[in-house]
Amino acid sequence: MGVKGQTLEQFLASVAAATPTPGGGTVSAVVGALGVSLARMASGLARGKKGYEDVQTDLVALEARAEAVQERLLALADRDSEAFDGVLAATRLPRGTDAERASRVEAMQVAYRKATEVPLETMEACVDALELAAVAVEKGNRGATTDGAVAVLLAEAGLRGASLNAKVNLASIKDEAFRAAAEAKMDRLLSQADDVGHRAMALAEGRL
Repeated sequence: MGVKGQTLEQFLASVAAATPTPGGGTVSAVVGALGVSLARMASGLARGKKGYEDVQTDLVALEARAEAVQERLLALADRDSEAFDGVLAATRLPRGTDAERASRVEAMQVAYRKATEVPLETMEACVDALELAAVAVEKGNRGATTDGAVAVLLAEAGLRGASLNAKVNLASIKDEAFRAAAEAKMDRLLSQADDVGHRAMALAEGRL
């Protein structure tokens, strides 16, 4: 059952269970989605309200973008579990002959690559979530500034959690060109997140 088909209690139980999945990657994506939902709240409380006339276009655009980002993160939550299940399946392939060993190695490389690509996508989506949270802090309801700030923190947590998953799986990939490109992408996304997050939190804390 996917994340969206579970109650909160069921999801927490599935994470707590002594099974490899769902794990940190899935939780990172869900945390990012929670950040988006809080950004939507802080923004929604200002839509159509007096005193926020100059930012209505931005708030409407935030909602339209946020819904898609939230859905993407929930889909990535399920894909992360599926990707790591693929790694586990590859490690269990037979290796009694040279041909079987070669086939197993190839299957593991394919699986590790997918298990790296999914958290990289989660990182991208969490940067989107972070940007939405920053807009919510700046232009959303000022009475919900702390909610927007929590949205920033959740998006950052989701991104950094996903980066750890990408990094650990990347270490098992032999394709040097893929590894270099993935590492460069991770560095870019983390740097972008640092800039957006610092500015948003400085603005939020300045209002407290």
